[in-house]
Amino acid sequence: MKITEKINKNSLWLCLFAFIVVFIVPLYDKITDKYLNESLKQAAITYAITRSINAAVSVIQESSLTIGVGVEGNLALGQALDPINDATERFSDLLTFSLWSLGSEKIIYELSKLPAFTIIILILTSACIFYNSKLLNKILLILIVLRLFMPFSATISYYFNKYYFAPNINNLVQKLKPYTKQPVKMQIKEKSFWSKFSNTIENTKNSLTQIQKDAKYYISHAADIINALISLASLYLAQFLLNVILLPLFLIYLIRNFKLE
Repeated sequence: MKITEKINKNSLWLCLFAFIVVFIVPLYDKITDKYLNESLKQAAITYAITRSINAAVSVIQESSLTIGVGVEGNLALGQALDPINDATERFSDLLTFSLWSLGSEKIIYELSKLPAFTIIILILTSACIFYNSKLLNKILLILIVLRLFMPFSATISYYFNKYYFAPNINNLVQKLKPYTKQPVKMQIKEKSFWSKFSNTIENTKNSLTQIQKDAKYYISHAADIINALISLASLYLAQFLLNVILLPLFLIYLIRNFKLE
C-alpha cells in the first residue's frame, strides 16, 4: 500500500509539472524564436563574409595565372595567399556545421510547439493520474523535458549570446569586412596561344601590376585575417559546445535522475 501511495504521489507531482510546462513554457517562446533567428542570421552573415574573402583571394590566384607573364613570381604570390584560403575554407566548414546545428534545433523546437505535441502531453498527463504506470511516467517525463528544453536552453544561450558571443562576433566580423572587396578578375578574351601574345604589352603590365597590388594587400593583412578567423572559430566552437554538448548533457542528467519509483 505504501509503494502504491508513493507511486501516486510521484505521478501527481509529475502531472502537476506537466501542466505547468504546458501553460508556462509558451510564455518563453518569443525569446526562443528571437535567439534562434538572430543566431541563424548572424551565422549566415559571418559565412557570407568568410566566403567573400575566400572568393577574393581565389580571384587573385586565378588571375595571376591568366596573365601568363612572370609565371614564377605570380605562382609565389598565389602560394603566399594559400594560408588565407586554407583558413577561410576550414572556418566555412565549421560555420556550415554550426548552421546545420542551429537549423536542427529550430526544427525540433518548431515540432515541440505543435498543438499535437501539447495534446499528447495532456493525454499522457490524464492517463498518469488514473494509471500508475512507470512506463507512461517515463514517456511523459521525456516529452516534458523536450518541450521545456529548447526554451530553457534558448533563454540561457540568449543571454550568453547577447552579452558575450554576439558583441565579440560582430566586432570580428566588422574587422573582416574591408577584406571582402572583390578584385577585378583579369581575363584574356581570346583563348588561343597566339592571341595571348598578341595583346599589347601595356595592358599586360597594367594587369600584372593590379594583381600584384591586390595580392600584396592581402598578404600584408594575412595575419589580421587569420587571427580574426581563429577568434571567430573559438567563439562558434564555444557556442556549439554550450548548445549541443553541455545543455543536452544536463537534459540527459534530468531524465536519468528523476526518480519515479
